[in-house]
Amino acid sequence: MMRAGNGVMVNGFVLHRRPYQETSFLVDIFTQELGKIRCVARGMRSAKSDRKSVLQPFQSVTCELTGKGELKSVKSAEINAKGYHLQHTALFCGMYLNELINRCLPANIPCPDLFAQYQRAISHLHASLEINGTLHAAQEAALRVFELSLLNELGFLPDISVDAHSQEALFPTMDYVFIAEEGMLLKQWYPHLRSVPGQWVINMLNEEWDPNSLKTAKWITRQALQPLLGNKPLKSRELFVSK
Repeated sequence: MMRAGNGVMVNGFVLHRRPYQETSFLVDIFTQELGKIRCVARGMRSAKSDRKSVLQPFQSVTCELTGKGELKSVKSAEINAKGYHLQHTALFCGMYLNELINRCLPANIPCPDLFAQYQRAISHLHASLEINGTLHAAQEAALRVFELSLLNELGFLPDISVDAHSQEALFPTMDYVFIAEEGMLLKQWYPHLRSVPGQWVINMLNEEWDPNSLKTAKWITRQALQPLLGNKPLKSRELFVSK
């Protein structure tokens, strides 16, 4: 992390911004150096401001932050790379990732590996093609990989490569249930719960994506994310439903 005068230089992506006071924005930024931060971009809403177009979601930026408290001020902001232009379902996916980070990730905790996974996910969404206006496998895979990375970062995902009771590797031909607090368990002990073949989980962990491994990943991540999200629904999920 570099320092410039009294400020700190950070690189990141804008997650969200909203009006603050008369001429400013409150901006949430996912940074490589400091993790998720919230800062004030003073005067940006003014008609004379030339920074209004810089702090946009999915735009890679370098910011100089000042202030001693938790709520920093954006002294300067510059675009440091070409932004990712997301449209249609790719845009909805990006909005979902941003909301997920804002809801689940604690502030001011550096997590460079997760930052790299976010950049990878946004890049994949940017490269994905719109197919009949529907979410498709490449976009779903980008979401699932990031969800799994987020859960691992936060310690909310048990080791799902093994049976939680025996600690043996999953058998491809055996059926397993998933319990968020424990992990993968043989269906024979929980016959009333939904189960999947071990092979589907193995394919998911190897990022060998097909309809079954994608479905398995969504099934696991939804359960594992529930304690983090609580009962308040994600607004971005409603975009997929309404579409």
